[in-house]
Amino acid sequence: MTVFGPVPDENLLLSGHPQSMPLADYDPSVANSGAWILFSGTAAVGPWGTSFISNLTPHETGIGNWSLEQFTKAMKEGKSKGLDNSRILLPPMPWVGYASITADELENIFDYLQSLEPIDNLVPALIPPQ
Repeated sequence: MTVFGPVPDENLLLSGHPQSMPLADYDPSVANSGAWILFSGTAAVGPWGTSFISNLTPHETGIGNWSLEQFTKAMKEGKSKGLDNSRILLPPMPWVGYASITADELENIFDYLQSLEPIDNLVPALIPPQ
């Protein structure tokens, strides 16, 4: 946070919710009401629980161990970690909007993400609804 408001830390771009950043206090009854979704920077809270923006860098705590096939499955089918039997990707990831991207476009995005500096940041796991 700066005098100009929040400014992204360029050294952490695309590394997801910082593993050491606690969530701000909130009223779980609001999130569980089904009428609201709460966003707290790199986290989203709603009826599904609390989800966190993923690390998209090529570090092993991000997508460093992913194949292009896993990335494609995550983007086109909304499968967590691009795995067949995994849960659906949750907000804030708008995967449905990416489902129509071509294979070439997805490969270009994947190649770009793999070219980034790897950032060690193990994003917290989904917190089930309270």
